[in-house]
Amino acid sequence: MTRTARATLLLVIANLAVYLVMFAGWMLRGFFPELPEKMVGLLTFPGDPRELLFVPWTSVTYMFTQISFLHLTVNMLWLAGFGAMMKGDWWQTAGAYLAGGIAGAVAFSMYTIYAGLPGEHLAGASASVIAVVAATTILTPERRVRLLFIGDIRLKWVAPIALLTIFAGFSAETAAHLGGLFAGCCAGALLRFHDKAIARRAMREARRRTMRMKILQKASFSGFASLSEEERRELFDLTRQRYSG
Repeated sequence: MTRTARATLLLVIANLAVYLVMFAGWMLRGFFPELPEKMVGLLTFPGDPRELLFVPWTSVTYMFTQISFLHLTVNMLWLAGFGAMMKGDWWQTAGAYLAGGIAGAVAFSMYTIYAGLPGEHLAGASASVIAVVAATTILTPERRVRLLFIGDIRLKWVAPIALLTIFAGFSAETAAHLGGLFAGCCAGALLRFHDKAIARRAMREARRRTMRMKILQKASFSGFASLSEEERRELFDLTRQRYSG
């Protein structure tokens, strides 16, 4: 299992754990009628910034809180599918997920203030999952996935078609989705730039190693006197690195 797959699995487990806690609260509502409502208030993100001052942790907890089992299932299927495909280290998947959730919360709050809907609350991992989908697609757009009844199709075609389904109508939740999409695109672009920078450094090091091998071969066959001033300096640096290491 790759590191990104492990991170994805942990995110799925966290969502399941929170849902089970919520489900337990609903099951106990016969004994504690106010428990489910209190749990929702403590875990979901409020649209009113003044209310957020009393529950600041909801900026993170809301993105792990699914109200319905269908919502949980759909989000976790998308997360498991795209999160595991993201290449790199665990922090890339986790970072995209958290960035999408935070951006979604900011967009949701801005929309509720603009639309005059301070009583709205946000729950669910949709914004975070959308960010992971977008980041994965930007990182590996040419990767092929197999869809039932369709066959192999490139990721760059799967993700946009799937994401278009969230824009059927504009609402506070759609604003959160747009925030997650924006964060995911930014995260994907940054991670792609990071990967290219690593690749460039690796290419420079490989070219330098090749040049050093050629200098060593030249010195071995033709003698040290045959080397130019630059080649001698490079050979001296190589020898000094070996002894210092």
